[in-house]
Amino acid sequence: MSGDLKSQYDALYQEYQDVMYKGAWRLGWSFFFVLVGLLPMMYIFIWLAGPRTWEHTLFHEPKIMWIAAPLNLGIVVFLLSRLYRRNLELDATKQAYLARLRALKTQLPSEPKPVSNPVHERDWDTFQDDGNA
Repeated sequence: MSGDLKSQYDALYQEYQDVMYKGAWRLGWSFFFVLVGLLPMMYIFIWLAGPRTWEHTLFHEPKIMWIAAPLNLGIVVFLLSRLYRRNLELDATKQAYLARLRALKTQLPSEPKPVSNPVHERDWDTFQDDGNA
């Protein structure tokens, strides 16, 4: 019975580690692509405005850039909020796994702690180099 619980606990723990590993990498790559994806979007809007148009506008601000800046900001806020929501979902999954693991661990028989033979070493807090110790 306890061997079955132990193998069930080990299998659940391994599954928890796999889910957390994949979830963390998915979040990391998503965040990377959100940030790196901003560069091509910025270049597309500059290309739409045109390099020559840039020189002939009031204060060098083409009207399309007034549209592009809030649009870019909106896209970034949307993508970052989506990442935050995914992070919350991963955290909820983690809490669910930990609750299941805790419940299984309480059912396992307690294992005796290994007896250690401490090696007596010199107390370095009271050690002095001047030889008066």
